[in-house]
Amino acid sequence: MKSLRRPVVYQGVTYSEYEIDFYTSQVYSVRNNDKVLKAHSRQFSSYLSVAFSLNNERLDIGVHSLMAETFYDLLPKSPLVSYYGLLVGKDKHILKTPTEFTFICNQVCPDHIDGDPSNNHHSNLMIVTQLENNLKRGPKREGFSPYKGVTGDRGYFKVRITTKNTINQNGKAFSLSKNLKTEGEAALRYNKILEESLFTIWGPDLGPKLYNLAYKNVIEIPCQAKQR
Repeated sequence: MKSLRRPVVYQGVTYSEYEIDFYTSQVYSVRNNDKVLKAHSRQFSSYLSVAFSLNNERLDIGVHSLMAETFYDLLPKSPLVSYYGLLVGKDKHILKTPTEFTFICNQVCPDHIDGDPSNNHHSNLMIVTQLENNLKRGPKREGFSPYKGVTGDRGYFKVRITTKNTINQNGKAFSLSKNLKTEGEAALRYNKILEESLFTIWGPDLGPKLYNLAYKNVIEIPCQAKQR
């Protein structure tokens, strides 16, 4: 089995007393004869963490976070992380998009490509901005509609795209919305408005890349009963 171990990096600091393997995502305690630290689920979450003793303090740290910082150079990067050369962390970046919008990036983090937070294999991790992480997410389970971006509004279904951290030249958050008669129409219109918004903000190069990354609504068409 392949092995590539490095001292773990957490919040920009390297800790040589612990190592993590790129291919297995297992964490080892070097000072305890390479004992494998057992990963455990966080409370009310499927994210896996390991318990560290760092600077005389016990910390539960996400395995995905350790993979992202320790192997930053080996993991794939999202369109915006690649374009701006961003590093993992919660540093605030105020950046300009190719079309002169102001983009406020508050976090760069690892994303689980298949949506499974317990799958920390290197092939399932990508470094993304918080914006791209939100783009990839599906609809909220507790929301009004089973479709992303759709709400009810006085007998109509409203679809809206609002990017709070993307500011236009007048200092206002970019927003597009449309009222539709049916939920299905609104769900499909969300996809079109999302594509238009990303193209407007990010231009002809980054816009399509972000749209390809984003979650899109899919309308299930019921199968018609076969005629006898």
